[in-house]
Amino acid sequence: MKKVIIFIKAGPYGMASPGEGFRAVIGLAGMGFEVHTVLIDDGVFVLKKGQAPEKIEMHNLEEAYSSIPDFDAKLYAYKPSLDDRGLTKDMIIDAEIIDRDALKKLLDSVDATVTFV
Repeated sequence: MKKVIIFIKAGPYGMASPGEGFRAVIGLAGMGFEVHTVLIDDGVFVLKKGQAPEKIEMHNLEEAYSSIPDFDAKLYAYKPSLDDRGLTKDMIIDAEIIDRDALKKLLDSVDATVTFV
């Protein structure tokens, strides 16, 4: 089975990247790829609990990304990005928090990377 890592680097609203990234995750997972989704840089805000996007007439990406494990894909938050933005584990949806070494190990194990900025 081919392994893919998908990086989401953009914040949840104002750009199509996080939504398109989500669609790529579920599409690749549905085609039998082993998908690892890493939220990094401002992408970690996609994981923040309590979003209210209906106020700006947007879809709720918190709900979408919460469903990623339902597609047999993995969801990760990059710890340095969380720390830089003042987010803690209790402030985000359920995701595995990985540090630099774990990310490097993950990158070394995949066949392809895709980045949504």
